[in-house]
Amino acid sequence: MKTRHINFITRDLAAPALARLLARHSFDFSYDIISLPGQVAALMTTGWMARRLPENLPGEIMIPGGCKGSLEEIHNVTSARVTRGPVDLNGLPEHFGKAEARVKYGRPRLKIVAEIVDAPTISIRKIVAKARYYRRAGADWVDLGCVNGVPFAHLDETVRELRWLGFNVSVDSSNPEELLTAGRAGAGLFLSVNSQNIHIAPELDGKVVVIPDPGKGLASLYKNAKTLAGLGVDYILDPILDPLCLGAAESIARYAAVRRKFKNTPILMGVGNISELAGVDNIGISAFLAGVCAELKIDYALTTEVARWNRDSVRQLSIARNIMEHAVYERIAPKRFDNRLLVAKDADRPRLSSRQIKGICGKIKDRNYRIFVADGFIHLFNKDVYIKTKTVDDIFEKLRVDNPSHAFYLGRELQKAETALALGKDYTQEKPLDWGYISGNRR
Repeated sequence: MKTRHINFITRDLAAPALARLLARHSFDFSYDIISLPGQVAALMTTGWMARRLPENLPGEIMIPGGCKGSLEEIHNVTSARVTRGPVDLNGLPEHFGKAEARVKYGRPRLKIVAEIVDAPTISIRKIVAKARYYRRAGADWVDLGCVNGVPFAHLDETVRELRWLGFNVSVDSSNPEELLTAGRAGAGLFLSVNSQNIHIAPELDGKVVVIPDPGKGLASLYKNAKTLAGLGVDYILDPILDPLCLGAAESIARYAAVRRKFKNTPILMGVGNISELAGVDNIGISAFLAGVCAELKIDYALTTEVARWNRDSVRQLSIARNIMEHAVYERIAPKRFDNRLLVAKDADRPRLSSRQIKGICGKIKDRNYRIFVADGFIHLFNKDVYIKTKTVDDIFEKLRVDNPSHAFYLGRELQKAETALALGKDYTQEKPLDWGYISGNRR
């Protein structure tokens, strides 16, 4: 019989996820979950909770770690022992001495369509090589991007070769003849159809992506979709995602409106319109777009990797879709259960302070150098030397290291330390920096 009982205080939004997390573990205590009205648990204060909890509540009380106020306010009402848990509920297992089990992802809803841009100008051999690269990165479909006014003489042969190799093939063209050629060769996804070429849709053996007519908005998308439904053609809706600063926010609102109207119809989002057209590091953009897709239950994401800053976007989307769909299902924030997309930064974890490092330094009795990064400085010391600096440029003159191998070792470690300092990453001497999924971090 468990003699310890804990009442976990939370709010309506987090209560289901908290219940699932606690049920996954065998704890040495019994528990109840007390869900107070409202959304964000961290916004509760101890005074607010005290006014809503019953008097003389049996057992202990644990409140979210981010809640402000004195624990005495709750204790005075309930007579219970009150403690703060971790700030994030995903930290509860570790808080109680248990390692959280690795999340097991199911089959993702979102299918990644990776476009090979300017395919008519590329040889079949190079197209196949690019398709294999995309498949290794996590793509579900390979899209052949056609070019207006440029003949795709080897389209039929390319599609047949890709199908023979087991690829799902999509073709992106406004030319009806190219779509028909690709369809006869075995393509299964066709981008894109509107009123100008909708007449060929019944001849395409696969799903067509339907888009609005130029400048006519959602009304024309709905009209085109109704036409396709009348023709008995399977279709995927694409309201068109606009680039950042050129209508992106409004276009995301269009996607939300389409999902409300078509609750079960597949939708495609051309996420590359944002990641390719914004000159910023793309990992956060990939994660954000995957999160939007997860919330709106988007079925297909179209992207490519032309811009240098958008390199590896397919692999990032493949990782992000699992993280985001899991977070949406569990109704939790997408953090702390999978850190593979933390590349330039690191997850929060306990770190030594400068004061603690100085304490360590005072106990050193040998000449081996220790290196730490803390509180915005690099700390290097042995029994004779202590250097605290923001740059390694002047360190070697102070150390006067004569042994080449030792100088090489210190140079390598100090360069890592300086990189960690600049990016705010964790540094541990003689261990590589953690670059997330790029380092092979599997969570």
